[in-house]
Amino acid sequence: MLSPDRLQVATRRDSVRRRDAVRQLEELRRTLRLGSMIVAPVLLITGLSLAVRFPTHDAGLFVLWATEAAAVVAVYPLALRVRRRYIVRLTLLLASLPSIGLLVSLAMEPGALLSMISGYCILPVAVPLFFGWSRRLRTSWLVAYAGVMGGIVLVTGLNGLALTQRTDMAIDVGIGCLIGWIGGELLERPRLRTIENELELHRLNRVLRGHAGTDPLTDLLNRRRLATDLGLLAVSLRQSEALCAVLMFDVDRFKRLNDELGHAAGDAALRSIAAELKRAVRGRDTVYRYGGEEFVVILPDANLVAGTEVAERIRRAIEGLRIQTRLDDEDATLTISAGVAVSEPPHGDWDAALRVADFALYQAKSSGRNRTCSATTESMNEAMGSEADGEADDNSSPARRTWQAAHRLTLRPDEGATPG
Repeated sequence: MLSPDRLQVATRRDSVRRRDAVRQLEELRRTLRLGSMIVAPVLLITGLSLAVRFPTHDAGLFVLWATEAAAVVAVYPLALRVRRRYIVRLTLLLASLPSIGLLVSLAMEPGALLSMISGYCILPVAVPLFFGWSRRLRTSWLVAYAGVMGGIVLVTGLNGLALTQRTDMAIDVGIGCLIGWIGGELLERPRLRTIENELELHRLNRVLRGHAGTDPLTDLLNRRRLATDLGLLAVSLRQSEALCAVLMFDVDRFKRLNDELGHAAGDAALRSIAAELKRAVRGRDTVYRYGGEEFVVILPDANLVAGTEVAERIRRAIEGLRIQTRLDDEDATLTISAGVAVSEPPHGDWDAALRVADFALYQAKSSGRNRTCSATTESMNEAMGSEADGEADDNSSPARRTWQAAHRLTLRPDEGATPG
Protein backbone atom coordinates (compact mmCIF):
# COMPACT_ATOMS: atom_id res chain seq x y z
CA MET A 1 0.00 0.00 0.00
CA LEU A 2 1.34 3.43 -0.94
CA SER A 3 2.34 5.84 1.80
CA PRO A 4 0.44 9.16 2.01
CA ASP A 5 3.38 11.08 0.47
CA ARG A 6 3.75 8.64 -2.43
CA LEU A 7 -0.01 8.56 -2.91
CA GLN A 8 -0.03 12.35 -3.09
CA VAL A 9 2.82 12.34 -5.62
CA ALA A 10 1.03 9.70 -7.71
CA THR A 11 -2.19 11.71 -7.57
CA ARG A 12 -0.40 14.87 -8.73
CA ARG A 13 1.31 12.93 -11.53
CA ASP A 14 -2.01 11.51 -12.70
CA SER A 15 -3.56 14.98 -12.60
CA VAL A 16 -0.74 16.45 -14.68
CA ARG A 17 -0.98 13.58 -17.16
CA ARG A 18 -4.72 14.07 -17.52
CA ARG A 19 -4.20 17.76 -18.20
CA ASP A 20 -1.41 16.86 -20.62
CA ALA A 21 -3.73 14.42 -22.40
CA VAL A 22 -6.40 17.10 -22.77
CA ARG A 23 -3.81 19.56 -24.07
CA GLN A 24 -2.50 16.96 -26.52
CA LEU A 25 -6.00 16.33 -27.82
CA GLU A 26 -6.53 20.04 -28.39
CA GLU A 27 -3.19 20.25 -30.18
CA LEU A 28 -4.19 17.19 -32.18
CA ARG A 29 -7.42 18.96 -33.15
CA ARG A 30 -5.45 21.92 -34.52
CA THR A 31 -3.02 19.60 -36.30
CA LEU A 32 -5.93 17.66 -37.77
CA ARG A 33 -7.40 20.81 -39.28
CA LEU A 34 -4.03 21.79 -40.71
CA GLY A 35 -3.37 18.25 -41.93
CA SER A 36 -6.67 18.04 -43.76
CA MET A 37 -5.82 21.25 -45.62
CA ILE A 38 -2.38 19.91 -46.60
CA VAL A 39 -3.23 16.28 -47.36
CA ALA A 40 -6.22 17.00 -49.61
CA PRO A 41 -4.24 18.89 -52.31
CA VAL A 42 -1.47 16.27 -52.12
CA LEU A 43 -3.99 13.49 -52.81
CA LEU A 44 -5.54 15.41 -55.69
CA ILE A 45 -2.12 16.08 -57.27
CA THR A 46 -1.24 12.40 -56.83
CA GLY A 47 -4.41 11.39 -58.69
CA LEU A 48 -3.63 13.76 -61.58
CA SER A 49 -0.02 12.56 -61.85
CA LEU A 50 -1.03 8.90 -61.82
CA ALA A 51 -3.76 9.50 -64.41
CA VAL A 52 -1.25 11.14 -66.73
CA ARG A 53 1.43 8.50 -66.12
CA PHE A 54 -0.85 5.48 -66.63
CA PRO A 55 -3.48 6.32 -69.29
CA THR A 56 -4.89 2.79 -69.28
CA HIS A 57 -6.31 3.36 -65.76
CA ASP A 58 -6.38 7.15 -65.84
CA ALA A 59 -10.08 7.53 -64.98
CA GLY A 60 -10.04 4.97 -62.17
CA LEU A 61 -6.89 6.34 -60.56
CA PHE A 62 -8.07 9.95 -60.74
CA VAL A 63 -11.53 9.15 -59.33
CA LEU A 64 -9.93 7.10 -56.53
CA TRP A 65 -7.56 9.80 -55.34
CA ALA A 66 -10.02 12.66 -55.95
CA THR A 67 -12.59 10.84 -53.81
CA GLU A 68 -10.04 10.47 -51.04
CA ALA A 69 -9.15 14.16 -51.33
CA ALA A 70 -12.85 15.04 -50.92
CA ALA A 71 -13.07 12.74 -47.88
CA VAL A 72 -10.06 14.47 -46.31
CA VAL A 73 -11.65 17.88 -46.93
CA ALA A 74 -14.74 16.66 -45.06
CA VAL A 75 -12.53 15.98 -42.03
CA TYR A 76 -11.91 19.72 -41.53
CA PRO A 77 -15.41 20.75 -40.33
CA LEU A 78 -15.60 17.58 -38.22
CA ALA A 79 -12.34 18.53 -36.49
CA LEU A 80 -13.90 21.83 -35.46
CA ARG A 81 -17.03 20.37 -33.85
CA VAL A 82 -16.30 16.80 -32.82
CA ARG A 83 -15.80 15.94 -29.14
CA ARG A 84 -12.36 15.23 -27.76
CA ARG A 85 -12.84 11.49 -27.53
CA TYR A 86 -13.40 11.29 -31.31
CA ILE A 87 -10.27 13.26 -32.26
CA VAL A 88 -7.99 10.20 -32.28
CA ARG A 89 -10.50 8.31 -34.43
CA LEU A 90 -10.50 11.14 -36.95
CA THR A 91 -6.70 11.12 -37.11
CA LEU A 92 -6.79 7.37 -37.71
CA LEU A 93 -9.28 7.95 -40.52
CA LEU A 94 -7.12 10.66 -42.04
CA ALA A 95 -4.08 8.38 -41.81
CA SER A 96 -5.95 5.43 -43.34
CA LEU A 97 -7.30 7.20 -46.42
CA PRO A 98 -3.93 7.48 -48.24
CA SER A 99 -3.19 3.86 -47.30
CA ILE A 100 -6.43 2.69 -48.91
CA GLY A 101 -5.68 4.63 -52.08
CA LEU A 102 -2.16 3.24 -52.10
CA LEU A 103 -3.33 -0.38 -51.87
CA VAL A 104 -5.93 0.04 -54.61
CA SER A 105 -3.40 1.80 -56.85
CA LEU A 106 -0.90 -0.99 -56.30
CA ALA A 107 -3.54 -3.53 -57.28
CA MET A 108 -4.30 -1.60 -60.48
CA GLU A 109 -0.72 -0.81 -61.59
CA PRO A 110 1.65 -2.67 -59.25
CA GLY A 111 4.88 -2.98 -61.18
CA ALA A 112 4.97 0.44 -62.80
CA LEU A 113 3.76 2.23 -59.70
CA LEU A 114 6.34 0.55 -57.47
CA SER A 115 9.16 1.22 -59.89
CA MET A 116 8.27 4.90 -60.06
CA ILE A 117 7.08 5.92 -56.61
CA SER A 118 7.79 3.10 -54.17
CA GLY A 119 8.22 5.76 -51.49
CA TYR A 120 4.44 5.94 -51.21
CA CYS A 121 4.56 2.65 -49.31
CA ILE A 122 6.28 4.26 -46.35
CA LEU A 123 4.26 7.50 -46.49
CA PRO A 124 1.84 6.40 -43.71
CA VAL A 125 4.86 5.97 -41.42
CA ALA A 126 5.04 9.75 -41.07
CA VAL A 127 1.47 9.96 -39.81
CA PRO A 128 2.28 9.24 -36.11
CA LEU A 129 5.08 11.81 -36.22
CA PHE A 130 2.88 14.40 -37.88
CA PHE A 131 0.06 14.00 -35.36
CA GLY A 132 2.24 13.51 -32.29
CA TRP A 133 0.64 10.25 -31.20
CA SER A 134 1.49 8.62 -27.89
CA ARG A 135 3.97 5.74 -27.73
CA ARG A 136 1.29 3.05 -27.41
CA LEU A 137 -0.80 4.35 -30.30
CA ARG A 138 2.28 4.98 -32.46
CA THR A 139 3.70 1.49 -31.87
CA SER A 140 0.36 -0.18 -32.56
CA TRP A 141 -0.08 1.74 -35.80
CA LEU A 142 3.43 1.00 -37.12
CA VAL A 143 3.37 -2.69 -36.19
CA ALA A 144 -0.05 -3.13 -37.79
CA TYR A 145 0.96 -1.25 -40.92
CA ALA A 146 4.25 -3.13 -41.31
CA GLY A 147 2.52 -6.48 -40.81
CA VAL A 148 -0.37 -5.81 -43.17
CA MET A 149 1.60 -4.07 -45.92
CA GLY A 150 4.61 -6.40 -45.74
CA GLY A 151 2.35 -9.45 -45.67
CA ILE A 152 0.39 -8.30 -48.74
CA VAL A 153 3.57 -7.62 -50.69
CA LEU A 154 5.26 -10.91 -49.80
CA VAL A 155 2.26 -13.25 -49.94
CA THR A 156 0.18 -12.00 -52.86
CA GLY A 157 2.99 -10.68 -55.02
CA LEU A 158 0.64 -7.88 -56.20
CA ASN A 159 -0.19 -9.30 -59.63
CA GLY A 160 3.11 -10.80 -60.57
CA LEU A 161 5.85 -8.84 -58.84
CA ALA A 162 9.20 -10.58 -58.83
CA LEU A 163 10.52 -11.99 -55.55
CA THR A 164 13.28 -9.40 -55.39
CA GLN A 165 10.73 -6.61 -55.85
CA ARG A 166 8.53 -8.05 -53.13
CA THR A 167 11.49 -8.42 -50.76
CA ASP A 168 12.70 -4.88 -51.42
CA MET A 169 9.20 -3.55 -50.87
CA ALA A 170 8.78 -5.42 -47.57
CA ILE A 171 12.22 -4.24 -46.39
CA ASP A 172 11.33 -0.64 -47.29
CA VAL A 173 8.15 -0.88 -45.28
CA GLY A 174 9.95 -2.43 -42.28
CA ILE A 175 12.78 0.11 -42.33
CA GLY A 176 10.34 2.97 -42.72
CA CYS A 177 8.28 1.80 -39.74
CA LEU A 178 11.43 1.39 -37.63
CA ILE A 179 12.59 4.89 -38.55
CA GLY A 180 9.14 6.23 -37.72
CA TRP A 181 9.17 4.54 -34.30
CA ILE A 182 12.65 5.84 -33.46
CA GLY A 183 11.67 9.32 -34.60
CA GLY A 184 8.61 9.17 -32.41
CA GLU A 185 10.74 8.15 -29.42
CA LEU A 186 13.08 11.09 -30.02
CA LEU A 187 10.11 13.45 -30.15
CA GLU A 188 8.56 11.80 -27.09
CA ARG A 189 11.49 12.56 -24.80
CA PRO A 190 11.05 16.36 -24.82
CA ARG A 191 7.36 15.89 -24.06
CA LEU A 192 8.15 13.60 -21.13
CA ARG A 193 10.67 16.14 -19.86
CA THR A 194 7.97 18.76 -20.12
CA ILE A 195 5.66 16.61 -17.99
CA GLU A 196 8.40 16.13 -15.38
CA ASN A 197 9.10 19.86 -15.37
CA GLU A 198 5.42 20.55 -14.85
CA LEU A 199 5.33 18.07 -11.97
CA GLU A 200 8.31 19.79 -10.37
CA LEU A 201 6.72 23.18 -10.96
CA HIS A 202 3.49 22.03 -9.31
CA ARG A 203 5.50 20.66 -6.37
CA LEU A 204 7.35 23.96 -5.94
CA ASN A 205 4.10 25.89 -6.19
CA ARG A 206 2.61 23.66 -3.52
CA VAL A 207 5.64 24.29 -1.30
CA LEU A 208 5.36 28.04 -1.87
CA ARG A 209 1.64 27.97 -1.07
CA GLY A 210 2.46 26.07 2.09
CA HIS A 211 5.08 28.64 3.07
CA ALA A 212 2.69 31.48 2.33
CA GLY A 213 0.09 30.00 4.70
CA THR A 214 2.42 28.63 7.40
CA ASP A 215 4.31 30.34 10.19
CA PRO A 216 8.00 29.37 9.83
CA LEU A 217 8.78 29.48 13.56
CA THR A 218 5.95 27.36 14.97
CA ASP A 219 4.90 25.50 11.80
CA LEU A 220 1.32 26.55 12.54
CA LEU A 221 -1.04 28.06 10.00
CA ASN A 222 -0.75 31.83 9.92
CA ARG A 223 -3.20 34.72 9.95
CA ARG A 224 -3.43 34.85 6.14
CA ARG A 225 -4.47 31.21 6.08
CA LEU A 226 -7.00 31.87 8.85
CA ALA A 227 -8.91 34.33 6.66
CA THR A 228 -9.02 31.82 3.81
CA ASP A 229 -10.06 28.86 5.97
CA LEU A 230 -12.80 30.79 7.75
CA GLY A 231 -14.38 31.67 4.41
CA LEU A 232 -14.45 28.00 3.40
CA LEU A 233 -15.59 26.89 6.85
CA ALA A 234 -18.54 29.27 6.74
CA VAL A 235 -19.94 27.43 3.71
CA SER A 236 -19.90 24.01 5.37
CA LEU A 237 -21.19 25.30 8.70
CA ARG A 238 -23.96 27.23 6.99
CA GLN A 239 -25.30 24.03 5.50
CA SER A 240 -25.46 22.27 8.87
CA GLU A 241 -26.42 25.43 10.83
CA ALA A 242 -23.78 24.52 13.42
CA LEU A 243 -22.04 26.82 15.89
CA CYS A 244 -18.30 27.41 15.84
CA ALA A 245 -16.19 28.24 18.89
CA VAL A 246 -13.35 30.75 18.48
CA LEU A 247 -10.54 30.50 21.04
CA MET A 248 -7.88 33.20 21.37
CA PHE A 249 -4.76 32.69 23.49
CA ASP A 250 -2.07 35.13 24.57
CA VAL A 251 1.16 34.24 26.38
CA ASP A 252 1.40 35.99 29.78
CA ARG A 253 4.33 38.35 30.33
CA PHE A 254 6.08 37.16 27.18
CA LYS A 255 8.07 40.40 26.91
CA ARG A 256 9.63 39.76 30.29
CA LEU A 257 10.73 36.29 29.16
CA ASN A 258 12.41 37.77 26.09
CA ASP A 259 14.10 40.50 28.14
CA GLU A 260 15.47 38.16 30.81
CA LEU A 261 16.26 34.97 28.86
CA GLY A 262 16.68 36.26 25.33
CA HIS A 263 14.74 35.86 22.11
CA ALA A 264 16.06 32.36 21.52
CA ALA A 265 14.33 31.24 24.71
CA GLY A 266 11.20 33.07 23.60
CA ASP A 267 11.22 31.29 20.24
CA ALA A 268 11.68 27.94 21.98
CA ALA A 269 8.75 28.73 24.28
CA LEU A 270 6.52 29.58 21.31
CA ARG A 271 7.45 26.32 19.60
CA SER A 272 6.62 24.35 22.74
CA ILE A 273 3.26 26.09 23.06
CA ALA A 274 2.50 25.46 19.38
CA ALA A 275 3.30 21.75 19.77
CA GLU A 276 1.01 21.54 22.81
CA LEU A 277 -1.79 23.31 20.92
CA LYS A 278 -1.45 20.79 18.08
CA ARG A 279 -1.73 17.91 20.53
CA ALA A 280 -4.79 19.43 22.17
CA VAL A 281 -6.97 19.75 19.06
CA ARG A 282 -8.86 16.98 17.29
CA GLY A 283 -10.52 16.33 13.93
CA ARG A 284 -11.57 19.50 12.15
CA ASP A 285 -10.12 21.78 14.84
CA THR A 286 -7.34 24.03 13.54
CA VAL A 287 -4.65 26.13 15.23
CA TYR A 288 -3.23 29.40 13.92
CA ARG A 289 -0.52 31.78 15.02
CA TYR A 290 -2.47 35.01 15.07
CA GLY A 291 0.26 37.44 16.11
CA GLY A 292 3.56 37.57 17.95
CA GLU A 293 2.52 35.54 21.00
CA GLU A 294 -1.16 35.18 20.15
CA PHE A 295 -2.81 32.00 18.92
CA VAL A 296 -6.27 31.24 17.60
CA VAL A 297 -8.01 27.87 17.70
CA ILE A 298 -11.16 27.25 15.63
CA LEU A 299 -13.52 24.53 16.90
CA PRO A 300 -16.29 23.75 14.39
CA ASP A 301 -19.52 22.30 15.82
CA ALA A 302 -18.71 23.56 19.32
CA ASN A 303 -20.78 25.87 21.53
CA LEU A 304 -19.57 28.35 24.14
CA VAL A 305 -19.48 25.78 26.95
CA ALA A 306 -17.51 23.22 24.91
CA GLY A 307 -15.13 25.91 23.68
CA THR A 308 -14.51 27.11 27.25
CA GLU A 309 -13.75 23.56 28.38
CA VAL A 310 -11.23 23.06 25.57
CA ALA A 311 -9.60 26.44 26.26
CA GLU A 312 -9.28 25.64 29.96
CA ARG A 313 -7.77 22.24 29.18
CA ILE A 314 -5.23 23.90 26.88
CA ARG A 315 -4.43 26.54 29.51
CA ARG A 316 -3.70 23.87 32.11
CA ALA A 317 -1.58 21.92 29.61
CA ILE A 318 0.53 25.00 28.84
CA GLU A 319 0.92 25.67 32.55
CA GLY A 320 2.01 22.06 33.02
CA LEU A 321 4.91 22.54 30.58
CA ARG A 322 6.63 24.58 33.32
CA ILE A 323 8.62 26.73 30.93
CA GLN A 324 10.93 28.84 33.07
CA THR A 325 10.72 32.61 32.59
CA ARG A 326 13.49 33.71 35.02
CA LEU A 327 16.97 32.38 35.61
CA ASP A 328 16.92 32.89 39.39
CA ASP A 329 13.36 31.71 40.01
CA GLU A 330 12.34 28.16 39.13
CA ASP A 331 8.77 28.83 40.25
CA ALA A 332 8.36 31.57 37.63
CA THR A 333 6.89 29.54 34.77
CA LEU A 334 5.13 30.52 31.60
CA THR A 335 1.33 30.72 31.57
CA ILE A 336 -1.28 31.62 29.00
CA SER A 337 -4.62 33.41 29.06
CA ALA A 338 -7.60 32.45 26.93
CA GLY A 339 -10.69 34.16 25.55
CA VAL A 340 -13.62 32.24 24.08
CA ALA A 341 -16.41 33.37 21.76
CA VAL A 342 -18.87 31.69 19.41
CA SER A 343 -19.79 32.39 15.81
CA GLU A 344 -23.41 31.67 14.96
CA PRO A 345 -25.01 30.81 11.59
CA PRO A 346 -24.82 32.06 8.91
CA HIS A 347 -21.24 32.94 9.97
CA GLY A 348 -21.16 36.06 7.87
CA ASP A 349 -18.93 38.11 10.19
CA TRP A 350 -15.93 36.24 11.52
CA ASP A 351 -14.28 39.52 12.47
CA ALA A 352 -17.04 40.11 14.99
CA ALA A 353 -16.44 36.69 16.56
CA LEU A 354 -12.71 37.39 16.73
CA ARG A 355 -13.37 40.77 18.37
CA VAL A 356 -15.54 39.13 21.01
CA ALA A 357 -12.88 36.46 21.64
CA ASP A 358 -10.27 39.20 21.88
CA PHE A 359 -12.41 41.07 24.40
CA ALA A 360 -12.79 37.90 26.46
CA LEU A 361 -9.01 37.46 26.33
CA TYR A 362 -8.57 41.04 27.56
CA GLN A 363 -10.89 40.29 30.43
CA ALA A 364 -8.76 37.25 31.34
CA LYS A 365 -5.65 39.45 31.25
CA SER A 366 -7.26 42.17 33.33
CA SER A 367 -8.50 39.64 35.89
CA GLY A 368 -5.04 38.38 36.76
CA ARG A 369 -3.84 36.32 33.76
CA ASN A 370 -3.50 32.52 33.52
CA ARG A 371 -7.24 32.03 33.25
CA THR A 372 -10.02 31.49 30.74
CA CYS A 373 -12.88 33.91 30.12
CA SER A 374 -15.75 33.66 27.68
CA ALA A 375 -17.88 36.42 26.19
CA THR A 376 -20.75 37.04 23.84
CA THR A 377 -21.62 40.07 21.79
CA GLU A 378 -24.24 41.04 24.37
CA SER A 379 -21.90 40.67 27.34
CA MET A 380 -19.19 42.66 25.55
CA ASN A 381 -21.58 45.48 24.71
CA GLU A 382 -22.90 45.51 28.25
CA ALA A 383 -19.41 45.66 29.73
CA MET A 384 -18.29 48.39 27.36
CA GLY A 385 -21.36 50.58 27.57
CA SER A 386 -24.18 51.38 25.21
CA GLU A 387 -22.10 52.91 22.36
CA ALA A 388 -20.25 49.73 21.42
CA ASP A 389 -19.39 50.86 17.91
CA GLY A 390 -18.24 54.43 18.55
CA GLU A 391 -15.23 56.06 20.08
CA ALA A 392 -14.91 56.08 23.85
CA ASP A 393 -16.25 59.20 25.54
CA ASP A 394 -16.28 60.44 29.10
CA ASN A 395 -19.44 58.49 29.96
CA SER A 396 -18.10 55.14 28.69
CA SER A 397 -17.32 52.34 31.10
CA PRO A 398 -13.66 51.92 32.20
CA ALA A 399 -13.53 48.51 30.54
CA ARG A 400 -14.58 49.99 27.21
CA ARG A 401 -12.09 52.88 27.39
CA THR A 402 -9.21 50.61 28.34
CA TRP A 403 -9.96 48.00 25.70
CA GLN A 404 -10.43 50.53 22.89
CA ALA A 405 -7.27 52.37 23.89
CA ALA A 406 -5.35 49.12 23.80
CA HIS A 407 -6.64 48.40 20.30
CA ARG A 408 -5.82 51.90 19.09
CA LEU A 409 -2.27 51.55 20.37
CA THR A 410 -2.11 47.90 19.22
CA LEU A 411 -0.57 47.13 22.62
CA ARG A 412 -1.28 44.56 25.28
CA PRO A 413 -0.86 45.18 29.01
CA ASP A 414 1.94 42.57 28.95
CA GLU A 415 3.92 44.72 26.50
CA GLY A 416 4.92 47.23 29.12
CA ALA A 417 2.17 49.83 28.62
CA THR A 418 -1.06 50.33 30.50
CA PRO A 419 -3.48 52.03 28.07
CA GLY A 420 -6.46 53.93 29.22
